[in-house]
Amino acid sequence: MTYIIPLLIMVCIGAYFLYMKKTGKFDAFGNNYVEAEKDVTENFDTYFKDFKADEYTFKPIVDIVGGDFNAIAACKKPKSILGAVADTTKTMLTGIVVENTNHHLLVLQDHKFHYIEYNSNSQTAAEHWEFDQRNINTLEFEKGKLADNLKQSMSFQLKSGGESGDATKNSDLHKLSFESKGKKYEFFVYNMVGFGAGFKVENSVGNLSMTQTIDDIVRGTLLPLKFGTLFFDKINTLK
Repeated sequence: MTYIIPLLIMVCIGAYFLYMKKTGKFDAFGNNYVEAEKDVTENFDTYFKDFKADEYTFKPIVDIVGGDFNAIAACKKPKSILGAVADTTKTMLTGIVVENTNHHLLVLQDHKFHYIEYNSNSQTAAEHWEFDQRNINTLEFEKGKLADNLKQSMSFQLKSGGESGDATKNSDLHKLSFESKGKKYEFFVYNMVGFGAGFKVENSVGNLSMTQTIDDIVRGTLLPLKFGTLFFDKINTLK
């Protein structure tokens, strides 16, 4: 009896993929993906320039850092071991998960580096740290370690579904660490970033219907990954 439900699920999945293949939707999606990759490869600089001029995408970030920037990434909110323990303890005692819905961003300019806690509703910085690159020492950018998981609060199931804040392990991310003016900093960085109107899609990328247009794939998948890759490449040149 315990094998019946998994077997039924496998049969349904198999039938779905057979349907998708016979209707040609797999081929259509594959062709759209190839065209989307070509678009991003040829026009990424234009997208980046347009996003930085768009008040509903990156223009507020330009205003916050005081000028143009070369790369942007999403990261976790900086947290020490003590901070992680305090967050977890508070949640366990109160039974309430306080979610921080702000975007945590790293922004690289020619001579400066910024951490911004960005509120997309007010388009303002709840927190803004600015570093002069001349004062940054011992910069490292490497895969997180298992010990780094101690620097995140425990993840909790939410009543509305899903998990709270730190569902992604720090060890699954890249860690950017450096020293500036005698103080050490650590940021756990995601490999993609995408917020604001520039990344909006008509059909969610990744759903099983595979009805995504070329523009959906560009904005929902490839541009967020491309921005992540750009930041990784730029940071590695500073090492």
